[in-house]
Amino acid sequence: MKKLLLSISTLIFGFSSYAQYEGFENWTLNSVQTLDDYNTPANDRGIEGALASYPVADPFVGMLSIKLESVLGSAGDTIFGYFIDGDPDSQSPGQQVTIGAVDSIVGWYKYNLLPGDSAGILCMTTFLSSPSGGGVYYVTGSQATWKRFAYYVGAPAADSLLLGGFVGDPLNNFYGIPGSWIQFDNIQLKGPSGSMNVLNYSFENWSPVSWEEPTGWMTGNVWSIGEPVMPIVKTTDKHYGNYALQLSTIQNAQGDTLWGAATNGVWGQNGSEGGEPFSGSPISVECYYKYAPVSGDNASLGIQFKQGGIIVGNYGNGFSNTTSSYTLWSQAITPITPDSVIISVWAGNQIGSQFKIDDINFIFPVGIAEGLTVERLVAYPNPASDVLKLKFTIENENEVSIRLIDALGKELTTRSLGSLSAGTYRESFNTSNFSSGVYFIEFTLGNEKLVKRFAIK
Repeated sequence: MKKLLLSISTLIFGFSSYAQYEGFENWTLNSVQTLDDYNTPANDRGIEGALASYPVADPFVGMLSIKLESVLGSAGDTIFGYFIDGDPDSQSPGQQVTIGAVDSIVGWYKYNLLPGDSAGILCMTTFLSSPSGGGVYYVTGSQATWKRFAYYVGAPAADSLLLGGFVGDPLNNFYGIPGSWIQFDNIQLKGPSGSMNVLNYSFENWSPVSWEEPTGWMTGNVWSIGEPVMPIVKTTDKHYGNYALQLSTIQNAQGDTLWGAATNGVWGQNGSEGGEPFSGSPISVECYYKYAPVSGDNASLGIQFKQGGIIVGNYGNGFSNTTSSYTLWSQAITPITPDSVIISVWAGNQIGSQFKIDDINFIFPVGIAEGLTVERLVAYPNPASDVLKLKFTIENENEVSIRLIDALGKELTTRSLGSLSAGTYRESFNTSNFSSGVYFIEFTLGNEKLVKRFAIK
């Protein structure tokens, strides 16, 4: 995708007056490996998170071990590797203890931690919902080969366990130095009555999780990996083409709110960051939307233009009214010379709110055709199926030709009408062999040109 229609219409049709930026026709199937019985960054950050915690065929026992790294995220933030079963914020355990008293936690690790960095393991036991033993155990430096660790837990009684491993020191808000790593394998609890393997103790069991996102966009789905319902999906309830973008604010099984949000940049520490290259100078922007808000909720569309990292234009809108059919929204843009654009879409805060958006278009000045003497060029029906009809009016006698072009700039058909006198004319084109999608009409009047978009359903 990468906004193909925009780049082509800008490069090939520099005189274009209308260019589609995003019709949400192209979607990418993403997949990550998630660790059975534990949460890892893949559950929170999707593909980027999977780069920080992943299986490696370098085990102490079995076939696999887990490797945790600190990596640099696309937004410039540090993503730290971890696995966790339970909630360290509330000190809620994640798995049962079946051996009663726990003397120690043992296992194997190796690591390479950059100067100033650390890694460790979190082991906290509870008994009858009260803390009974354990702590946080850190390592620094490097250990090139597998080494056995044994840390004192000292729980006279235990029925539950909160267990995790990490690189950095996330409990103190330090997420490590990119490049540091640690591997774990074969973790057990030991006590007077014997030993027990923790869940997935040798990190052999991983499950693939797949989800779709609009190509080139980052969505709230990255915080919803493994959920039965995703907040961002493609829908056939569209304005043009085959699909539109549907954003819903939903609740997961743990009662957390999953945000219906999407951006053509990345979600960073300061919201949507990055964006994509954009060198056009549009005079307005428009889109089509539907909204089903809950409890007076508000959806939003934000469009931010930047030049050299400095904001040169902020546009967009808040949406609050219920709209059951696709509604046009448009906004004028003051003259700008950007080098990038960031688009963000938000369904709202209330669980159940749903926002659909399609056909985000930037409208450009006609350029060399500013004095075009075509009073009106109408394409209908739009979208078309078997036949596309054109109606146009010219003020003065001139040479007229018409081309139909696909989104890649390939000529599909052309028609030279010769010299026409002033008046209104109609032409029909057979489009029965055209695939569904977006196309362009290139209308030439003498040395002037006009481009208009149409769709095939």
